[in-house]
Amino acid sequence: MEKGERREQLVPSTPAHIYSPVDAAVAMNDVLISLLPALLAATIFFGLNAIYLSMICISVAVVTEVVIRRLLNRPFSLWDRSAVVTGLLLAFTLPPTTPWWLAALGAFVAIAVAKELFGWLGRNIFNPALFGRIFIVVVPSWKVLLNNYVRPMWWRNFGFFSIITSRLKEGGVTIMTLAGQYLDGLTGATPLAIRRMGAAVAVQNVRHLDLFWGNIRGSLGETSALALLIGAAYLFYRGHINWRIPGSIIGTVAVVSILWGQDPMFHVLAGGLILGAFFMATDWVTSPVSAKGQIIYGVAIGLFIMLVRRFGLKTEGVALAILHMNPLALFIDRYTLPSPFGG
Repeated sequence: MEKGERREQLVPSTPAHIYSPVDAAVAMNDVLISLLPALLAATIFFGLNAIYLSMICISVAVVTEVVIRRLLNRPFSLWDRSAVVTGLLLAFTLPPTTPWWLAALGAFVAIAVAKELFGWLGRNIFNPALFGRIFIVVVPSWKVLLNNYVRPMWWRNFGFFSIITSRLKEGGVTIMTLAGQYLDGLTGATPLAIRRMGAAVAVQNVRHLDLFWGNIRGSLGETSALALLIGAAYLFYRGHINWRIPGSIIGTVAVVSILWGQDPMFHVLAGGLILGAFFMATDWVTSPVSAKGQIIYGVAIGLFIMLVRRFGLKTEGVALAILHMNPLALFIDRYTLPSPFGG
């Protein structure tokens, strides 16, 4: 080597050595774009609460990531926008009446525990948004606050800029606007809760068209199947997801519901299944990478969901199903990855 010549360090690694311009930031930007139709639908049906809770979850998620990484002496990482995606997805799993402090707590746990405790983006075992959602459901008094759902377009009588929240009181829970107007008369059951009253009651009170458009009670981002499918189509177009995981989840739910003599369309459109199948279960970090493994993963999630819906104490099992399958993704990959050529 000549004097002054720069020495380059060569690091051997396994092939294939392919450069891709699609990094984490580009992928997360596409996810955010794909979630905009659902956010718009939530704003139309539930008013300013959709923006209010989304901004709280995003802000707390971003601040938590900055503080935790500074305390752990880790490099700055907000450029990848993963904290923003986590915050928005968490907001989508919350009812419109969720108190701001409970949404903030869920966002803090999602980033500090589910993401940073396991080493940061790319190393987490559980989906952070779903982990934060389940955490705030564990405490019985908090769970009560998350079981209050207002009817769509409630803001017509109170003003679009009104904000509603659930508040604990002695002997129960009250629903009121921040201006002090009580909304107890506008609360009711979600479609899955209605279905527990009996199939005939469910058909009478919940139409497929309402489920498709989003004109139903539910969490912010789970009600409008149309808006979610538009966003999912964008992710398909950008090549970030494929049909295997969402297709196997939806197909399994439909087949099992038919075998049990229930309405497959209802089960597919209700209860956040579309949100979970396309935006949660397809998380690149917590799902298998092999083609066969993705199908096994999706079928297992679909079976878990239907078992919870029919035999479980809860009306909804999408979050539980995905979180239970997240740690098994590594084992599924281990036994389904194809052998290398000559191996």
